[in-house]
Amino acid sequence: MGVIVKLDERGRLVIPSEFRSRVGTDYMEIREEEGKLVLIPVQDPLHDLIGRVSRVKPLRDLSEAAEEEAERIVREEREESKNAHSGS
Repeated sequence: MGVIVKLDERGRLVIPSEFRSRVGTDYMEIREEEGKLVLIPVQDPLHDLIGRVSRVKPLRDLSEAAEEEAERIVREEREESKNAHSGS
C-alpha cells in the first residue's frame, strides 16, 4: 500500500521509516520511468570501501570516496540493466 507524502519548500521528500527500514539502506538512485519517479535502493558505498580507505584520511575524503563508489554502483547496475533488456 502506498503513502502520500509532500515535498517541502526545498523540494525534499521524506521517506517514511517503515519503507526505509525495509530496504536496508540510506542510499537511493532516483530515475524517471514513463513519467514516474522511481526510487531504487543501492548498497551503502562505505560497505565496499571498508579496508580500502586509509583510517587517517579526513572525513571529507571518505565522504567523497563514498559518493564516487555510489555513482560507480549505479553505473554498473544501469549497464547490467541495459544488457539484460537488450538480450546481451
